[in-house]
Amino acid sequence: MSAAPPPSGSAMGPPSSPPAEPRRPVDVVYIAGAHRSGGTALGTLLATGAGVFYGGELYRFPFPIFDPGDPARRCSCGSPVALCPFWAAIRADADAHPHLLSELRQGQVRFESWPRFPLTLPRLLRKDPELARHASHMAEFVRILADHAGASVVVESSYNPLRGILYRRADLGGGKVRFLHLVRDGRNFLGSELGPAGGVEAGSHWQRVPPAIVARWLVFHLATLVFCARGRDSYLRIRYEDLLRSPRETLGSIQRFLGIDLSAVVAQVEAHTPVPMVHVCAANRARLSGSLTLRPELASPAKLTRAQSALFWAMAGWLAFAFGYRPGGGKAPRPSS
Repeated sequence: MSAAPPPSGSAMGPPSSPPAEPRRPVDVVYIAGAHRSGGTALGTLLATGAGVFYGGELYRFPFPIFDPGDPARRCSCGSPVALCPFWAAIRADADAHPHLLSELRQGQVRFESWPRFPLTLPRLLRKDPELARHASHMAEFVRILADHAGASVVVESSYNPLRGILYRRADLGGGKVRFLHLVRDGRNFLGSELGPAGGVEAGSHWQRVPPAIVARWLVFHLATLVFCARGRDSYLRIRYEDLLRSPRETLGSIQRFLGIDLSAVVAQVEAHTPVPMVHVCAANRARLSGSLTLRPELASPAKLTRAQSALFWAMAGWLAFAFGYRPGGGKAPRPSS
């Protein structure tokens, strides 16, 4: 006759712990490319889909939004970020995870900055455990956002393709990482970057001289093509100008790619109805209005001097042509993605 199993907690062994619950899958939609390309607008439109939260430029967490903190920074809800109940809950939850924010910041400095790219790339190729640990911190912060927003999809518009591919090393509980390569006319990028800049992330003066600006536009988009374009099921390229001029067609393409119903927001955009921004604090200043209305006139190329225009086409004209842009602002056929 076989012996009865020992009671729980008896001297014959510790009680077995219940199996850990599997992590809820969270999808990341990563908007890649160059800054100042309309990511705030696109992310706001996507966030109208059920179960979707637009997190904005998540590389700004924890620095400078949480640490050192900026009392002047406001959420799209109108409250200072430090007083916004949503972001206060995010901060409290992140602080409850020992060292999450401090180690997340350390990893950003070590692995995500462009000067570190030559060192980070080999680590990616050999699946370095320290890099995997940083990716796990990124995933944990995304999960905190998703839990508080009640979302299953988090949209991020940090643009940097290096940060985007780190999500491929992250444990998203079986969730997917998909890339939206958002392209804006490089002449508009040049025009916007020539303007004044301030704050803790303004960068050095040399980054804002015209040749450096055009080079940055080139590098960001080429890196996105090289590292993020890995198949039609995980990569889609769209032009910001197409979103402004043909929102139904463009959002329809995104809807099919992501499997998110965007039909309601298409109707809002076509009726020129403002689209609310939900707790956006890490994006451009358009968030301060609390809502978004697409402005088709922004699709026109920036007015540059002849020298600036010649510089752009000499340095980056070949890639601009590949993306479907033409001198003079004529609308070229939509390039295939």
